[in-house]
Amino acid sequence: MFYDLNIALPESAGRAGGQVSNQNWTHIAQTIEQARTYGYNVVALNQTIHGKLTSEHINVWKSVPSISGAVYSWDRETGARISSNVAGRVPRDHIRVLRRLTLVVSDASHGLSISSSGGGLANEYDVVAVRPTSEKLLLAAIGGSWDTVDLISLDMASRWGFFVKHKPAGQALASGHAFEISYAPALTDSLTRQQWVSNASSIVRITRGKGIVWTSGATKPFDMRTPYDIAALGEALQLNSDLSKRALSTHARAVLMHAFTRASTLKAVISVRSAPEAGDNSAEPKPKKPRV
Repeated sequence: MFYDLNIALPESAGRAGGQVSNQNWTHIAQTIEQARTYGYNVVALNQTIHGKLTSEHINVWKSVPSISGAVYSWDRETGARISSNVAGRVPRDHIRVLRRLTLVVSDASHGLSISSSGGGLANEYDVVAVRPTSEKLLLAAIGGSWDTVDLISLDMASRWGFFVKHKPAGQALASGHAFEISYAPALTDSLTRQQWVSNASSIVRITRGKGIVWTSGATKPFDMRTPYDIAALGEALQLNSDLSKRALSTHARAVLMHAFTRASTLKAVISVRSAPEAGDNSAEPKPKKPRV
């Protein structure tokens, strides 16, 4: 299975109470259809928010149009998360559509809005990513200051202003976090492409190719690339084809498993399930048959 965990929503979706125009939804629907044509099985719509996450940001998910062959992980009328649609099976020739949050963190207080003590709003998303703007905030994200983080998403089109070192990167991988490389900036102008190569090469070097997740960051169908095109792109970063394919499959699946475990268990030990209704004996073990 191939995954693309970043089909980008427009900037208006990241504002509190913001909406997505019908034209933008049309582009997103076409991008999802293109992803299915290219062989992707799971995609995530990415809502990028600057600052704190509030309940008003959730409303944008109520305006998603119906797309043929798409299985959503939330109710399009209420915006409520449907946990069975996150990891359950989908019919053949269908595509699973998840929702993702990327929080751009420029102050430590912003991260508190996605922590478990911040009201639990982050659990409404299937994937939670953070984009720290300084080394101090990156270390906070890696160190577990915000316990709902699944993905580290650095800005691939701009110079970071700090260095990502091997030890913190190893700590992030050991705790189940992954690093995202979005290839959208590589499809723009030459200066941005040069910066992207520098940033992407840095992530490949510090992680040694482990825990990397390829994403498109696509806003329209033209931005999508096939999994095999991305494998060829990885070779330019000295990332072999096997690790490139894993970054689209097993590594991305590990991110979803980390997110699912985070949202449905307590400290990854106790699974939270609804109690059976009174009079429901389906959960009781069947009596053993007597030996003859």
